[in-house]
Amino acid sequence: MTLVIADLCGTPQELIYSALNKIPSPRREEIFRLKGELERAQKVVGEALVRRFALEKFGVACPVILRGEKEKPYLKEVPDFCFNLSHSGEKVVLAVAELPVGVDVEKVVPREFSAVAARCFSIEEQKKIAASKAPLLEFYRVWTARESAVKRRGEGAAAMRGLRLADERVRSFSIEGERILPFAECAAPEYLLSVCTSEGESCALTVSFCLAEEVLRGLK
Repeated sequence: MTLVIADLCGTPQELIYSALNKIPSPRREEIFRLKGELERAQKVVGEALVRRFALEKFGVACPVILRGEKEKPYLKEVPDFCFNLSHSGEKVVLAVAELPVGVDVEKVVPREFSAVAARCFSIEEQKKIAASKAPLLEFYRVWTARESAVKRRGEGAAAMRGLRLADERVRSFSIEGERILPFAECAAPEYLLSVCTSEGESCALTVSFCLAEEVLRGLK
């Protein structure tokens, strides 16, 4: 499995719009209609990451990224290519695997989470958060784990409620600079990331970091 983590920091706005114009319609118009500049940039970089990987892996220069019935992305030209995207803050993550995969990254920011946990998490998970030395980090770990599982299955957000992680392998990490570390409760990471794979997926993990600007400048 491969994770590619792109950093948006310092990416020129004109480069984002130049790259956006290279994305086929109707996806281009869909992204353009987004209200926030950051969200627009996240989507453009995500598309660029997939296009770059498709070119390097399959020789497909301009793949068309489609969305399935439940918004799970796939490539029109290589429908069996298993990938998933996530973004938060200035990080955009592409996960690629041999079998269906889901990934979720979240910027760790202070928030009131008890209502969300009560609505979406199991009793056991809520107890673990309450007993944790760092409840906020544990909340984000559980959230990203569940979100990655939902995305691997191609299910909607409503599936977060009552979700049981029975047939998946979920791994959680903190992002610190240009490295990821196994989730540690007492750490103080800026971002947490979880990736969910099928039990048959290889445990080997390759991680690479890049600047979003580099990816966008190479977009065909």
